[in-house]
Amino acid sequence: MQTALYGSIGWKHPFGIFQVLEWAKEYGWDSVDARGMTIDIPGGPKKQLTAFGYDMLGPRQIRPTAREQLRSRCEELGIPIICLYVPSPVNLRGKLGEDCRRLFKEFVQLAADVGIEWVRAINNTTESYNNEPFTEEEAFARTVDGLKEVGKFAADLGVGILIENNENTTTSCAAELLTMKSEVVDACRMGIAYDGTNAYFQGLKEMEELKKLAGAIDVLHLKNVKRHDDPTFSYLPRGDFSYEWTSLEQGDVRWDKFLKQAVADGFDGPLTFEYVNPFKGMPADYWNILREPEKAAAEEIAYIKKVLNEIAE
Repeated sequence: MQTALYGSIGWKHPFGIFQVLEWAKEYGWDSVDARGMTIDIPGGPKKQLTAFGYDMLGPRQIRPTAREQLRSRCEELGIPIICLYVPSPVNLRGKLGEDCRRLFKEFVQLAADVGIEWVRAINNTTESYNNEPFTEEEAFARTVDGLKEVGKFAADLGVGILIENNENTTTSCAAELLTMKSEVVDACRMGIAYDGTNAYFQGLKEMEELKKLAGAIDVLHLKNVKRHDDPTFSYLPRGDFSYEWTSLEQGDVRWDKFLKQAVADGFDGPLTFEYVNPFKGMPADYWNILREPEKAAAEEIAYIKKVLNEIAE
């Protein structure tokens, strides 16, 4: 089973994605999963810059020769970038929508240039960015249509599109993931990235959602948190509980049991470890009290391999 180190582990390191690749090589990760640049997306400075990090890859920020150098470095290290997330929405109306879908296609081209197998669509919310809000139904339908459009472009370049269960989005649960995939799959290679902790954020039972997706998951995302009844940790995705970031072993999601069930259901795809996700809304100084990222890179691959070895016994 392939392991992947998520690019956000280098979000505050000046060496950025190259440092992530080096840590992956040094500590025994098989690959890297990269974040896409957010500064060109709609929503204003806060949305564009909250999660900004040097690890981000953007089609309008990386010149052709640098793309070749990044691809070559991945090949030299034997550490591929398996996925690049795309923060540009595909479901918006009018000229803004056209511009955003154009940017999405530019991310797809970047992925093809660097040799990245998947792009992951993440900004499929009900936010319309104008005075005519989307209903949930319209947001879902427009996301399907947008993915079909960018999907045809991706198919021509041999790049697949992943959809993920992100809280408060059009694909917040297993049923929505399966429905959206079934409606877009004829346009391109479509896959599902399932994040058990995102299901937990959404107020769902992460193991039940996992079982509903048995046989349909292409990538598993691993991170962990502890739930609190007060707003101490600032991230309140459903307005009730707040969440504290932890190591994989120490949080509320039992990854040992979770991975055992995933393997029993036939999963054998990549496991992407998320050290942090700056989009999750914690205050900036909160991230400074977490483990050093290099330490986390070493500790979490050891934990994942330990769990996988126990499952195999």
